[in-house]
Amino acid sequence: MASPILNRLRLKQLELVCGVADGYSFRIMADKMSLSQPAISKMAREMESAIREPIFLRNREGVALTPLGLTLVHQARLILSQVSRIQSNVEQYRNGKNHVLRIGSPSYTAVTLLAKPIALLASLYPKVRIEMVDGVADTLFGQLKAGNLDFVVGSLPISPMTDDDAALLQVEMLYPDQLSFIVQATGKPQPKRLSLRELQSYSWVLPSRDSLVRHALRNAMRDAQLSIPSPTIEAGSVPAIGALVAEQPNLLGVLRADAAHYFAQQAGTTLLNVKPKIALPPIAIVHLKDSQFPAITQQLFGLIRDRAQTFLSKARRT
Repeated sequence: MASPILNRLRLKQLELVCGVADGYSFRIMADKMSLSQPAISKMAREMESAIREPIFLRNREGVALTPLGLTLVHQARLILSQVSRIQSNVEQYRNGKNHVLRIGSPSYTAVTLLAKPIALLASLYPKVRIEMVDGVADTLFGQLKAGNLDFVVGSLPISPMTDDDAALLQVEMLYPDQLSFIVQATGKPQPKRLSLRELQSYSWVLPSRDSLVRHALRNAMRDAQLSIPSPTIEAGSVPAIGALVAEQPNLLGVLRADAAHYFAQQAGTTLLNVKPKIALPPIAIVHLKDSQFPAITQQLFGLIRDRAQTFLSKARRT
């Protein structure tokens, strides 16, 4: 049975809430929505009447949201995003695709963990459209919470999960992650174990300063009371790090485990056994708790879990 609020709220009212949250005045929102300013004011009053609480603060400086209004912003954005998804899915259906999956993942998690499961799913269900979105954890989680992705497969953000995120997100751990160190595969045997201090003689190839890998490396070097390495080469591209290290024996690349294992298998590099291990946030499948997934998505989850176990077994043998 629909609630009285649901019967009276309109999508344009939710759009208005989001616009005010973004700093737009009623006048600007009237232009954006192709309505008159009196119509926008009436829309705001009708929304407040439906909810029976003030949503908008009106003053000489313009308009803002009340504390209650601020609590509605996330759900309003989510609803609008889902409506946009409905429109997109209808268009895809008209183009011969009967299901659309939107998956977020860092690039080398996509290569090592997702490529085989997704390729298999695509071969089994040719009418499915799969959209893969690359990005760092914080960006992907923002898109997930906004309703732009069905789920994310990759590392969790380095900052602890907030209470709001814990209430919103379902997290299924796949395997632990760690910093991994690669050098050129020269054919010569590598030492059975190296310390962080022993790595300081190398020329370092590092990802960007604000990356998860650099953050973890800085903390580990500080804990070991060692100077933080200044990179000989700083590369924002993970493939570039692997390609560079494969060219010269004095270069040392630092990567997440999935990327490092991929390069060790494919790109003329080898993994170093460095102790102590430096933990990174684990790799997980993450989705909204209220998501209801069809059988095809559940099947993909099963394929991803199987692939994760295969990767974990190989990593343990390395």
